[in-house]
Amino acid sequence: MNKTLSPAVQDFHQARRQATIQAIMARFTGQSTKLLSFNDVSQRLKSTNIVEKGIQEIPLEAIVGSCGRYEDFTRTFLPLRSSDQVRWAQVQTYIQEKGIANIPPIGVYQIGDVYFVADGNHRVSIALRMGATHIRARVTELQTKVVLSPDDRPDELILKVEYANFLARSHLDLNRPEANLQLTVPGKYWLLEAQIEAHCYLTAGASDQPVSFEEAAVLWFDGVYSGVAQLIRDRDLLRDFPGRTEADLYVWAFEHRAELKQTSAWDVGIGTALHDFTVQQQAELKGAAQRIQRLKDRVTPSPLASNLTQTGAWQKEKSAGPAHRCLFFNVLVAITEDDYGRQALEQSLEIVRRERGRLRGLHVVDSEAERSNITSQFLQGEFTVKCRAVGINGKLSIETGQPVDKLCERSTLADIVVAPLLKPPGTNLVTRLHSGFRTLVQRSARPVLAVPDQPSRFTKALLVYDGRPKAQEALFIASYLAGQWQMPLVVLTVTDRNMTDQSLEDEAKAYLDKRGVQPQFVRKNGVVAKAILETVEEQAADLIIMGGYSQKPVKGLLLGDSVDELLSRTKQPVLICR
Repeated sequence: MNKTLSPAVQDFHQARRQATIQAIMARFTGQSTKLLSFNDVSQRLKSTNIVEKGIQEIPLEAIVGSCGRYEDFTRTFLPLRSSDQVRWAQVQTYIQEKGIANIPPIGVYQIGDVYFVADGNHRVSIALRMGATHIRARVTELQTKVVLSPDDRPDELILKVEYANFLARSHLDLNRPEANLQLTVPGKYWLLEAQIEAHCYLTAGASDQPVSFEEAAVLWFDGVYSGVAQLIRDRDLLRDFPGRTEADLYVWAFEHRAELKQTSAWDVGIGTALHDFTVQQQAELKGAAQRIQRLKDRVTPSPLASNLTQTGAWQKEKSAGPAHRCLFFNVLVAITEDDYGRQALEQSLEIVRRERGRLRGLHVVDSEAERSNITSQFLQGEFTVKCRAVGINGKLSIETGQPVDKLCERSTLADIVVAPLLKPPGTNLVTRLHSGFRTLVQRSARPVLAVPDQPSRFTKALLVYDGRPKAQEALFIASYLAGQWQMPLVVLTVTDRNMTDQSLEDEAKAYLDKRGVQPQFVRKNGVVAKAILETVEEQAADLIIMGGYSQKPVKGLLLGDSVDELLSRTKQPVLICR
């Protein structure tokens, strides 16, 4: 070894050790230390517009990749190969003799604000080692619509390249300048392109005229994407997904919809899929507070657990939609193999018929083998026959697990849950603790319609109103049924002892007056459940509408609630709001 190279060789070995340390640290930080491949990036960009910019001073920190030696150096151009020792030491010695300002310019390709070395990787490595900030370079620029920054991580660079390709094909940046379809996860733009391709096919088939990808992109953006993006904004969903975009949620919602259809045969609307996806992902994306809540739910007995969905969230979502929209378009019914299950199915068919909606049945079994046994096949056939007989869009999903857990999980896909009133809570601690129905009411993300012996024919509704938030949702539903279904409505207010309270009645009357509903008002004193049952008998009502449990889960379980007593004694269906 030439003695004049010895200090340079020592520097090389020190640089190699630093590269090793960087690699170890990268395992903990998750930040890549690799240079980018110019060929990979340029091929993704598909740019053909090249401009020779001559010799310029460029910042060394803006060099992020190499044309052919991207595997020989780290992102900070530390050497990775031991076999490079002699060449590296020779170049360092040469630069030290000549000075950085006097060495030949390197050759680079420029894309956006970043550079890729075509010639002079060793000169870059040693210039950085010597503390230089700039270097002379002969610059060839590849022009593109997407600006790449030195601060971008590798995934971000790939995303920008993918976005550039999408825009180059769709021209949405020109035809819809307000469009922001940036994603934060690589490899997802194919889904958007596939949807636009489908629009090409459908639009051409409808008009017998060829439709270009660019034209279909505008139709897709206006007719599909914009509606879902507005839904995301209306529901303020990005608040629960920091660092993500509307386009991310759009893609995830469609993927989730496809997954639901594959795993459970549920063909749900995109709005429902979006809601179900966000509900399932909230705990993961909201941080430590919700991870703690999830841990609490795991160690809390099922009857004590409550749904994380905020009271009134469903009402707010429905109120934000068009006034003519059906309130119960998606109906979920629990299918069991007894007469109670058949009554619940009959009740569901009546709701779907009135709403011109869709019915989704759910039958839960203990094991995979039971999904295809004789009982399951019979229930599947019976469900299909009854739906077809009344011309209703219905599908039955047979899944494994705990019935109440599955119903609560699938409730986010529906507008209402209809369930046979099996194991009502009763009036003592033991029966309340073992009541699956009580758990369902506590945890469901949607209103629950309890069906006892006979389904309702919706001839007259009794609203129990006490002014609480859950009763506000009951009032909202009652006004809809009275207005859209033309159901006569009776509003009951109950006060303790012999007190009179006109304020609750006035509150309900003002709300209903604004919606053109003129109900009959009844005031009673005493025990709530007894007053409800008396009024049902007096008014010949066949549907009770009320708010859910007023007590906290533990306190309500120990002390009971008027809902428990009513469910244990009623012969009429009860619609319970959460």
